Amino acid sequence: MKPTQEFIDQVLILRCQIRDSLALAELIDRYQRPLRYFIARMVQDNDLADELCQETWLTVLSKIHTLRKAGTFPTWFYRIARNRVYLEFRRRKQILDLDDGLEAPDCEEEEIDAVEDAAKLHRCLERLRPLHREVLLLRFLAEMSYEQIADVLECNVGTVRSRIFHAKLALKKELERPYDSRGES
Repeated sequence: MKPTQEFIDQVLILRCQIRDSLALAELIDRYQRPLRYFIARMVQDNDLADELCQETWLTVLSKIHTLRKAGTFPTWFYRIARNRVYLEFRRRKQILDLDDGLEAPDCEEEEIDAVEDAAKLHRCLERLRPLHREVLLLRFLAEMSYEQIADVLECNVGTVRSRIFHAKLALKKELERPYDSRGES
């Protein structure tokens, strides 16, 4: 995130903490689209995504006064959204297998090869495991650092590196699969 955007966010957070409704409306305006995209990609259900977005904002509204450092808002915010998603996964008894034992190589290559077909990229993201989807969304959509992602996921940076590495491999594998015009393989 750019320094100007960070500063504006910090001012908005401080204003929200003193119950400024205009600041809250602007904060929602700034974060609603990425939040909705993140949640929709995680749960793969538009109606449920809308519901979880609303629940996330209600939690933010009720707890924003507890946020000590306005600069940590993005990680705090996405942790709330992630917790809502995983609460829903547990409620539906969806199984999430962890791959924390896997090591990532010591390379810092960040780029995912350019994908010309955005729809194909979205379909491929949907086919990834939730643990892979979330790290890619946080890294490339929310533009979070590895440290920020570790804060959201409440794990160490090494785990984040490993998950991103394996998520990129899984995404590359999905992108290489042939799809017909309906997006089915």
